[in-house]
Amino acid sequence: MNKFVKSVAALAVACAVAISTAGCADITSVGTIDGENIRAGVYLMYELQAISEANSEIDDQLKELGQSASDIENFSYSNYNVQEKPYNQYVEERTMGYIKRHIAIQRHFAELGMELNDTEIAETKDSITEMWDTEMTYYGMYSLGQTYGEYYESLGISRASYQEVEMARMMNDKLFDHYYEENGVTPTDEQDIKTYYEDNYGRFQMIAVSLTEGDGSKIETDEGKQKMEELANGYFERLEDGEDYDTVYHDYEDFVAEQKAAAEEDSEDTSSDTSSETSEATAGDSTDVPEEEEDHDHETLLAKDSTSYDENMMKYLFDLKDDEGGVYKTDTTYYVVMRKKLLDRDDWFENNRSGILHLMKDEEFEGVLDGIAEKYATDFNNAALDAYKPDKIKQ
Repeated sequence: MNKFVKSVAALAVACAVAISTAGCADITSVGTIDGENIRAGVYLMYELQAISEANSEIDDQLKELGQSASDIENFSYSNYNVQEKPYNQYVEERTMGYIKRHIAIQRHFAELGMELNDTEIAETKDSITEMWDTEMTYYGMYSLGQTYGEYYESLGISRASYQEVEMARMMNDKLFDHYYEENGVTPTDEQDIKTYYEDNYGRFQMIAVSLTEGDGSKIETDEGKQKMEELANGYFERLEDGEDYDTVYHDYEDFVAEQKAAAEEDSEDTSSDTSSETSEATAGDSTDVPEEEEDHDHETLLAKDSTSYDENMMKYLFDLKDDEGGVYKTDTTYYVVMRKKLLDRDDWFENNRSGILHLMKDEEFEGVLDGIAEKYATDFNNAALDAYKPDKIKQ
């Protein structure tokens, strides 16, 4: 799934929370929606999604105040309001909306005579099985002592519940395409997709000239800063004159490597014999190493609402016209920037087209599903819901 598409399930979210209420795994059902039984694990997966959204909104609130959760003693998300509603109320209502939509997806999919094919079902099951048996690690390095399956089951989420949500997600995607893709019920004009893309994204060639010495220390002197500014201006002039971006980009990489090597050489305190042996070994090791082809895309695709850079820099970037640029200075970095025509990168558009279409139409499509689900009757077990109160989820 490309980076634009919104995710419904919450693997990453689930890995950040744990149930603090004993016995949750024993609750097999939380009730029914329009007569359809709702697994406790399915409810919990959607609740984790709602919790993630609520926490993100609160983090944004704190950021606007110049604060963060880590700055506040005895911090608890449940002490805050989300969209003018108490935390628990917002999460519970959001979760119920997701569950109703979950049923609407399955029913509408069947009503239209649509099916997941055998290959889609088999690949999804195989993927879940592989994930379920995979050992969890911390940043890919340190074992956490359990598999993902063991972790989910400790939360009260069975493999069957996880699979049900994954299958519903696939149905959702197929339904979306049924409405908005070419030959769909309400197909989206291709030019409209490209226009939306151009209006909301930018393509940038950037070189981040860091105000650091070769040893990593910060450049503090005016003379040192002036040298780096001249370097950055020189790179920009080369880009402005039409020189190949990758060539300029690698020239800066080479400059950084040279500065680092010089700093390391200055700090060496070894004998000349050891230095000689080291040089010979290094030369010998590198003799037969073939030069690798450049396969990394250094250009940057940015959304207007991206938080990759601060607000002032984002405004600067998106105020540029195609083939305009300059050097944007911060306290730590001089950014060499050139904006380029977005649609000249056909590969970017093709790779991200589906996600762009989702950004355009997701809200409308969710409205279709919510319209189907709005009359669904709910009959939930209060004891079960109490066991899954948002403030009983340890964060």
